Amino acid sequence: MSAQKKIVDFPTAEKATSKHAFVKRWKHADLFKKGYVPLPVLFLHHYADLKPFPLTSGEALFVLHLMEFKWDEENPFPGYKTLAKRMGISPKMARRHAQSLEQKHYLNRVIRIAQTNRFDLTPLFDALLKASVQDGSAPKMKRSG
Repeated sequence: MSAQKKIVDFPTAEKATSKHAFVKRWKHADLFKKGYVPLPVLFLHHYADLKPFPLTSGEALFVLHLMEFKWDEENPFPGYKTLAKRMGISPKMARRHAQSLEQKHYLNRVIRIAQTNRFDLTPLFDALLKASVQDGSAPKMKRSG
């Protein structure tokens, strides 16, 4: 294994036998060599119409980039410079997206001294679930017992 920690064992072309496998759908296994981001489709369906504050396209892209760093139950903690470079914006604009999401009550930033902030997206995903329940698009929960 390389010096970089392997987080997810992505199915290789040899393992991709299902017609639903990523490499079958997207044709280029190399696109996934650095990984992929699991994304709730409800995010795509509702970010632009959340009440009372919809997300702008820039804020939504900021969230998608944060999601790349969400590897486990811990809050992600990428630096603003890293996010800005990947988004093609200034670090100041990346901070503005974070501040705006925080003002809309969709993000909790945990400020740390001499370290990058932690970004808690729980309020956003709570709002997305609420929006999906209200419009009837929420997944039906299986009853136990």
